[in-house]
Parts: sequence; structure tokens; C-alpha cells
Amino acid sequence: MIGLGKWQADIDNILFKGAAVFTIADENGNYKIDLELPGEDLGVTDIDIQNIQEDGDTLTGEAKVDILPGNKPCEISLTFTGDVCNGFLKVPFIGKIKVKDAKKIG
Repeated sequence: MIGLGKWQADIDNILFKGAAVFTIADENGNYKIDLELPGEDLGVTDIDIQNIQEDGDTLTGEAKVDILPGNKPCEISLTFTGDVCNGFLKVPFIGKIKVKDAKKIG
């Protein structure tokens, strides 16, 4: 399994600016990703990341965010190189939110 641990990424876009922390864990042979956003700026109460698949050094999946109209899924992709992670979260109606140079913090 790749990317296990706690990661921090600085996000800067029109919806959110700050340090996002995500934890990737092994849950009985399946990936589990928990995302923490500081503060309540977005009013996001629940981000559910599902259908996580591993392909080489990349994890892909989909996230459901309760504030999006129709609860449309967001595409997520994270690529790991050592203790650095890059990727994106593609949000309907918004576009891609880049995850650049996330660092492993735990």
C-alpha cells in the first residue's frame, strides 16, 4: 500500500486558503482517506472519499461533499514520490483544486 500516513498540503484557491491535512490508512486491506480542513469557512460538514484504487504510485477515487448541488462526486488523484505528494481534487462547477508538494507529517 502506498502513501500511508498523515500529509499536509497548502491549498490556495477561491474557495479555500490554508493547510489541509489528509490521513491515508489501511483499513482491512482497503484504503481509507480522511481529510481535515481548518476552520469552518466552507461550511463543509462531511467529505466522504470512496472507491479508492491504487495504480502504481497513484491513488484515485471520488469524494462526495455535502455542500455540492446534487451531491455530485469529485474526482481525486494523488501521486506519491517519496515523502512528497502531488495531485488534484476536481470539483464539479469549480474545477481542479491542486495538491502541490504535500509533505508527509506523520
